[in-house]
Amino acid sequence: MLRITNHRRFTANHTWHVDWARHALFVKANPHHDEADAEYGGHARLRGVYPMPRLHGARRLGRWTLLAYERWPHLGHDSGLLLDEITHADHVGGTNRLDACLTAVFSHYQDVISRTLRRTTNKETVSKLYGDRVAPDGRLDRYYSPNAPWLTTTGARRVRPQDLSDLRLVVNGREHAVDFADVMIQLRVHFARKSPVWAAITQGDPTDINIGWSPAGGPVWFDYDTGGLNALPGEFACFLLYQQLHGAWLTPRYNRAAFRDHPSALATASLAEPAVTVEHNGSSLAIDYRHTPSSARRHVLRRYLDDIVYPIARYLGIDDLMAWLRPYLVMRLIAVYHLADLEPRDTALSIALLAQVLDPATALPDFLALTPSRTEAN
Repeated sequence: MLRITNHRRFTANHTWHVDWARHALFVKANPHHDEADAEYGGHARLRGVYPMPRLHGARRLGRWTLLAYERWPHLGHDSGLLLDEITHADHVGGTNRLDACLTAVFSHYQDVISRTLRRTTNKETVSKLYGDRVAPDGRLDRYYSPNAPWLTTTGARRVRPQDLSDLRLVVNGREHAVDFADVMIQLRVHFARKSPVWAAITQGDPTDINIGWSPAGGPVWFDYDTGGLNALPGEFACFLLYQQLHGAWLTPRYNRAAFRDHPSALATASLAEPAVTVEHNGSSLAIDYRHTPSSARRHVLRRYLDDIVYPIARYLGIDDLMAWLRPYLVMRLIAVYHLADLEPRDTALSIALLAQVLDPATALPDFLALTPSRTEAN
């Protein structure tokens, strides 16, 4: 008997739970063949390297591509994702179960990275989140080439990207300089196809929605269109910015549908609503903000730095970690959400974080709203 339930929509994709011929399936319908091909290829590249649901098959039906996966039995309402363990830790005020999850996920993650780490060039890596977005007619051009104004206050004052270089920009009392046109040039240089990069086999988009865990099932990885050989600083920047900003605030604020099966993550205890004040007078823009991820997210950030980032950076001889991550952190700040589409408070917060990440004096723990970790204190 065929049973179809649990229809969900994520951007242009649709998903269902399908029970058929004793198979419990998770079926995804994608209207873009190239995206579906990328997911199919990513799953093939990660298979046997990371724990993942088996892909039973793929089929094209007109403009749609259907991908049928084995349904992971431990994923349910408010359970089965790293997101749920972070939420649980915030609600109960303890990290024992979260630490068990992180140890399982990070140990597997570090083992795969250590075995697949190699020096290569950008053209050999998965380019969706970085190279494709900075390329001509990519997302950065679509977002910023029209020089659309950003609204940073509830009033009429607006800031265009190219105006930043002419402003006295002050963030939390410290003056910064942001030349947006130069930032775009530097990004294009850094992500040129022949530029060298350290890379490893990873899932590529390591959000706490794409990583699962349960005591019975262990760690599991979902969503594979960026799976394969990825730039290591890009992998790290994606995880860090998601815990610090996207998962902590922007994603639940602007994409609440992603949390339909995990509503506890939207509770006040798990969110980090920023406090932002802006003064825009003449040639001066002053932004004061307070944005601190939840206690559990800060715990995840510290463990990720101590368990993954710092040891690998030391092994590679990376002396200036912030400089290594900077182009990728900048891309996560300006090439995920279009700053012109955000509410004024969130646009101002993004500009403030951009100014800080571009400042060579900014230390990574300060940028992530962390106190010094055990590794740094030693």
